[in-house]
Amino acid sequence: MENANANSFVEEMRKKIEESEIRDYGKILTKEERKIIDQKKEEEIHKRLEAEKMESKIKSFMNTVPARFKNATFDNFICSNDKQLSIVEFLKQGRSAVIYGSNGVGKTHLAFASCLNQVEHGKSAKYVLAFDFFNDIRNSFKDYKTERIIEDYQDYDYLVIDEIDKTQGTPMEFTYLYSLINKRYNEMKSTVLITNAKPADFATIIGQSALDRVASEGKVIDLTGDNYRQRKFKDM
Repeated sequence: MENANANSFVEEMRKKIEESEIRDYGKILTKEERKIIDQKKEEEIHKRLEAEKMESKIKSFMNTVPARFKNATFDNFICSNDKQLSIVEFLKQGRSAVIYGSNGVGKTHLAFASCLNQVEHGKSAKYVLAFDFFNDIRNSFKDYKTERIIEDYQDYDYLVIDEIDKTQGTPMEFTYLYSLINKRYNEMKSTVLITNAKPADFATIIGQSALDRVASEGKVIDLTGDNYRQRKFKDM
């Protein structure tokens, strides 16, 4: 589909170029002038194609976002204190992080906002609930495709795994989570883990080694503040 759109655009541009040449018929251009004109035409086609590719990537990512978070961006995140402003600025860098905090402080909003921000900067990004990740691992045991699942998650430039403390993974499944985190760490790819549990408890859940690999590449973030859902309601 992407190639069809690209071909259609190129044909459209060629038609415009032919029309332009008809209008310029009779004008005598030097080789240098013709070279400049041709170069500008190529640059215009390239820019348009790149813009279409970016639009396609953003659309593809947005198709994976739940309706509640379709409009989640950094700009419309309601910061209740200076600390949260600094957290937003950090997340814009696309680095690894462990984000913890109580319910309603906006962790999931920031998760989708950070993914969208990375896609807009030409990166591939994915948000997944830990429950769904472990489900993928369990299902992969049936056809021996576990490594392929790990590779799929490993390929993303930016990966957010949410609600790790709210799932009941087996020791074997958590071993695969560690394997994923370790491979992404070695490839220097950003991984963001989100939880309600405090760091000490979170380390018990996912293992100190996994936590260290994410934290050492980025930051452990305490997203404290007022209940985000209640703040949004008050501001309406």
